[in-house]
Amino acid sequence: MNLNFRMIGKIGFLLVIIGFFMPVACEMNGFDLASALMQGGSSIDGILLYVLFISAIVGVILGVLLMMKKSIPGAAEWVVLLVCVASGLIVFFRGIDTLTLNAGAYFILIGWICALITQLIPKKD
Repeated sequence: MNLNFRMIGKIGFLLVIIGFFMPVACEMNGFDLASALMQGGSSIDGILLYVLFISAIVGVILGVLLMMKKSIPGAAEWVVLLVCVASGLIVFFRGIDTLTLNAGAYFILIGWICALITQLIPKKD
């Protein structure tokens, strides 16, 4: 199987998903944190955390489609990556003074970096 950087970059989205299931902040996983934020009056932050998770799943699906030799426009990959990163960063910067980050947050960060670096590498078509 011929793996290219586009497919390898989708491993970054797998790291984001794994990180979401780990303790992300305040000893809560991503789902617990989103639920707590929605109940605590910050529903936009909770929704953004769910958007982060769903966009990471879409990124993995794009990777599977690439492995199946389907044609995926580069713009779609960029949109998914930017939505995933932006939704997480908005939540982070809105609650930066109250959040205590755990290992899951660092998995998510590493996943974003991996996906971004492989997205920036020029494609040989």
